[in-house]
Amino acid sequence: MNQLAEHNIKVICIIPAAGNSSRFKSGNKLNAFLEETEDVISRTIKNIESIKCIEKIFVGLNLIDIEIRNNLLKKKDLDKNKEKILSSKVKFYEGGESRQNSIFNGLKQIKELQINDIDNVWVIIHDAARPVILSNDILDFIKSVIKINKSSIMAVPIFDTIKKVDKKNNIIRTILRDEMWLAQTPQMFRFGILFESLKHCIENNIEVTDESQALEILNHECTVIKGKSYNIKITEDIDLIHARCLANINNAFLENEESDD
Repeated sequence: MNQLAEHNIKVICIIPAAGNSSRFKSGNKLNAFLEETEDVISRTIKNIESIKCIEKIFVGLNLIDIEIRNNLLKKKDLDKNKEKILSSKVKFYEGGESRQNSIFNGLKQIKELQINDIDNVWVIIHDAARPVILSNDILDFIKSVIKINKSSIMAVPIFDTIKKVDKKNNIIRTILRDEMWLAQTPQMFRFGILFESLKHCIENNIEVTDESQALEILNHECTVIKGKSYNIKITEDIDLIHARCLANINNAFLENEESDD
């Protein structure tokens, strides 16, 4: 991407993956196999890793999973017959008790790189549990963000009817869906704006469910870029089955593209 080089822009990715998968009944969803030889988190990392303009990838895990991943890397290094999935630009770090703490710890990792012009660093956040989005779709998103030069999130319009209910599930009213979008990841922000926003939330005990919400609280501008409906997040066990089907479709699509070339 010439635009990145011309303006000395760096893109660094953070993948939060320290959650406890409480709604997934079959263990840690990130360790569940998407395909025979590849688990969910490995596929997510590989998709990000293949994007050349992303210079570094920080993956926030709990301490037990960090040990497992490091052992996996050592095993792959020793086995010459297996392709090494993870490159040197991938680094694991200890996440936090909440999503925002995990992201903030990742931002501290970026700060430790001592990049001269930190204002030119864009941070792209992607959920570890969204393994089926294509690398090209993420790259298109990055290009769009850099072009408009504005904090942005990937999102899709909501077409279903939305109801607001009370604590007893009684309907209060129907929400105007024309104004509703379903937030996804990736989400992308300049380092300074994201650091300031999350720091404010953590210091004031404000819990946010995604990074753009932290920006909203400080009235920073953020926009949506239309995403892909197939970019699902694995939350419950049924989502894994859906993701496996989508992964197979994507594999077939990529194979057809390669054969056309």
